[in-house]
Amino acid sequence: MSFLKKIFSSKEASREPEVLLEEESPLCPIKAIVEQDDRVVYFYLWGSEDTNFGIKTCWVRNLIQAPDEPETKLINKGIPPLLPKQYCKFPDGQEKLKAADLSIVWLEEGDGAALFLKDEILAIIPAWSGLEGFPGYARDCKGNGDLAWEITDRNELPGRIEQAISCWFSWSSELNPFRLEQPRILEVYEELLGKSDKYYAIDGNQWPPKGLFLRNGASKTVFATVGLSLIPMPSIEMYVDDRLEHNRIELGIMLNSTLKEDDLQGIAEWISGQASMPWDNITFFGEGHTINFKGLNSGKFNSVLLTNKLEVLPKVELGKFRNSSIKFLWMVPISQKERKLVIDKGSEALIKKLDKIGTEVYSLDRDEVV
Repeated sequence: MSFLKKIFSSKEASREPEVLLEEESPLCPIKAIVEQDDRVVYFYLWGSEDTNFGIKTCWVRNLIQAPDEPETKLINKGIPPLLPKQYCKFPDGQEKLKAADLSIVWLEEGDGAALFLKDEILAIIPAWSGLEGFPGYARDCKGNGDLAWEITDRNELPGRIEQAISCWFSWSSELNPFRLEQPRILEVYEELLGKSDKYYAIDGNQWPPKGLFLRNGASKTVFATVGLSLIPMPSIEMYVDDRLEHNRIELGIMLNSTLKEDDLQGIAEWISGQASMPWDNITFFGEGHTINFKGLNSGKFNSVLLTNKLEVLPKVELGKFRNSSIKFLWMVPISQKERKLVIDKGSEALIKKLDKIGTEVYSLDRDEVV
């Protein structure tokens, strides 16, 4: 059964819709689907059931004459609705689309996409589709209807789509972003944290490439990711005013002990798993967030706090990439009680307490601060 049929299933539907295009996001567990039946064309983004992304739906074009009023009764029966006349630039309908003329361009975050008809945008579904009655944008819509909104000259998304095209193209060149940025990031780490003792590839030979810097010193062990910042995190723009200040990160952890090889490998594998989490789960990491810590068998400290605000931690300055600031977040091991303090009173409350113990924050043998 086709995707559109699953959403608008009814015995009264004209005929089985045709799937014109189906494509997976290069980063997130999201599928883009374009379908048309005898009446209408729709564009969908469908998130994996393991995420909270859900299904985003945007009208593309009517193939027959537009109705004067919304097709409420047909919607209730599960038939994909036509866009009402008042919102149609082509109220008499348009010709059917051909699969060979269509393509998808994903936004750089991988959580939104544009549908192209040859070299022209037909529809755009950003990450915030589905919120507060917003469905998505369509070229052939005028005004803001329930099934699509008009793409006006004030809309920044066409510009972001052009930037995304440039981004995807850059990865096809021999001097791709990782080859250019990896040496620069490693240089920053070595100047601040010391010369690396080991470097891990943590991408599993899958795109996008990611690495891990290790400094296993006499008194401290430091890990830091390399390359996460080359891909902006998804969904963050729904929670912050300026996505360019928050959407790129690298992660690090510092412990005041020299670890055995098995422990080093365990932490490296754990960080590798966290490094893909924002895209795998269509979410983001930010200052004050907490995540489970399973890199070592530490009964007390089973979470980490993501922060760059602790006074004792080195300030890693990585500048910008593609006009976005890169935030370096340290993963500070914390206990269940300390995590509850973050949940109840915010990360600042815990940070104030951790600042008082200074370099003890590096120790997995320290006392809890709450």
